[in-house]
This record gives sequence, C-alpha cells and structure tokens, in this order.
Amino acid sequence: MMMSIQSFVTVVLLAGVLAVAGPVGAQDDVASLYRASYASEASRDYPAAISAMRTVESKGSTYFVRARLGWLYYLSGDYVTSTQYYRSAAAAAPKSVEARLGLTLPLLASKNWRDLERACRDVLALDANNAAARARLAHALYMIGNYPDSATTYRGLIEEYPAELDHQTGLGWALVKMGKGAEAKQIFRQVLAVSPDNANAKAGIALP
Repeated sequence: MMMSIQSFVTVVLLAGVLAVAGPVGAQDDVASLYRASYASEASRDYPAAISAMRTVESKGSTYFVRARLGWLYYLSGDYVTSTQYYRSAAAAAPKSVEARLGLTLPLLASKNWRDLERACRDVLALDANNAAARARLAHALYMIGNYPDSATTYRGLIEEYPAELDHQTGLGWALVKMGKGAEAKQIFRQVLAVSPDNANAKAGIALP
C-alpha cells in the first residue's frame, strides 16, 4: 500500500523530533540518575549521590552537573575536589555568582584563607552587596591578620544586619586584635545581653 503524502510528512517530522530529543531510554536513564542522586543526598549517602552524578557527567558535563558535584564533594568533606568542580562551573558560566559563592564553601572549610579572600572578592565584583561573601571575606581578612579591613567589613554588615550576632562578635574580636579592648567588650556585653551563652562573646568578655 502506498503511503499518503500527509502520512509521509508526519513520519519525517516525528523522526526529526526524536533525533533532537534523543533516545527516550537515555533520557529516562539520566532522570533516574538525578533522582538517585537527590535521594542519596537526602539520606546523607554522599558517595552514592556523587557516583550517580559522575555517571551523568560521563554523558555530558554541563554547568549544572559541575556545580552539583562541587556541592556534593563539599558535603562529603573532599574540599580539594569540590574546589576543582566549583572552579570548573565558574569557568563554564563567567557571570555566575552562584558558582563563585559555592567555591567559598570548600575554601572556608579547608581554611584556605588567601584563596577564600580572592574568591569572595570575585563574588563581590559581580554582586557588590552579597552578604554571604562579605561575611566570609571579613572572616578571611581576620584570619589573615588584616584586622582593620575585617572590622570595616563587619561594621558594614552590622549596619544592614543588626541582629546577626556572628557579625557583632566578629567585629569585637577584630577590635581586640587592634588593641581596642574597651570598645570590643562593649560589643561583647551587648551580645551577651541577648545571647547569654554565646561562646565567642563569653571568651571575649573574659579577656583581661
């Protein structure tokens, strides 16, 4: 039986759609891998979550795959590999604040203060008021020994987030290191007035 022109066109169009979309089985396989990765993450089985995403990566390394692997390796405690994936994600999306902010997590956890400072400044170059990057920058500056810039950064954060006690104790300790103990103790007292068991403030107020 001869196929009608309309039927022939329909078959050709369907074939074209399938060619663009890819094999249905392959799509289902990737979807299953994502589901497995999310389920494993939820149960804190990070090696399994990573394994599923590495299989997805073998089928195509997208920005999302790299960023997610950066996150999962961070959760697993492998900060070196996490850093590598976040850097790769940032390279794939040069304007991504997300990837650069993600990079600060393994750098902070591994106490890589100089690289953390640079990563925070990279975030702030794209998003100047990013509170998380500013807070991590203030901490990095403190750990490096740049107490004046750390204090300045903490002061700016406190103006915008007056109830964030970590910013207040951070400023207090920066002031201590700058020899401004009286001002620091005033800040520690303010913190203890609303958070009596705050360990950082208690340690600061106990200083001679």
